[in-house]
Amino acid sequence: MAGFIGKFFSLLSGSPKHGDSDTAKSPYMPVEKSPLDFTFAEAFTQSGGYFVYCSNKQDVIDQLRNVGLESGEQALFVPENALHHWVQGAGLSVIKDNPLEANAMLTTCHAAIAKTGGVMISDAQTQGLKFAQLPAIHIVFGSVKQVVNGLTDGMVAINRFHKEQRPLSIITLKGKQDDSVAKAKIDPNKNRELYFFLLEDHLMSAAK
Repeated sequence: MAGFIGKFFSLLSGSPKHGDSDTAKSPYMPVEKSPLDFTFAEAFTQSGGYFVYCSNKQDVIDQLRNVGLESGEQALFVPENALHHWVQGAGLSVIKDNPLEANAMLTTCHAAIAKTGGVMISDAQTQGLKFAQLPAIHIVFGSVKQVVNGLTDGMVAINRFHKEQRPLSIITLKGKQDDSVAKAKIDPNKNRELYFFLLEDHLMSAAK
């Protein structure tokens, strides 16, 4: 995808991935982030996901609007009430209850896994919907502190923040070019366009 979201920096060289000269100061990648952030972003983009870095509220709103323009989707299924103001601020419509009314959705996540580029979500974010029932375009908000090394760390994070009522169904979103997705005969990730917005921690706090 060579439009708004496709213009992120090459993680290793710092040059625009698509050779766009107008992206020399792209906001899509942080200038100074921890190794885990870079490891996740590299694995995530290599698997076919679209990575966006947001350092302030306007970044979030602008890039949500860009996703809407680029995907052609002006309405998002947003099961988490705390995220509605972001979507509305971007001039997009919110669908609260019926995912069949939208081809795109927005959720938070439990963890972003640096080793695999996977994103852990659960029924806590999807209103109990099964993986295959989710819209084909999925935008995920995650904070810097939610980037962890491996799946075990992700499970630890889930158990820590959901001590009283652990999620019943935990799934991992992956880019459609991920090796395990490509080799599987049936995998809902095969047809999924996945965007990950990495937000600074204070922005995620404001979203809750």
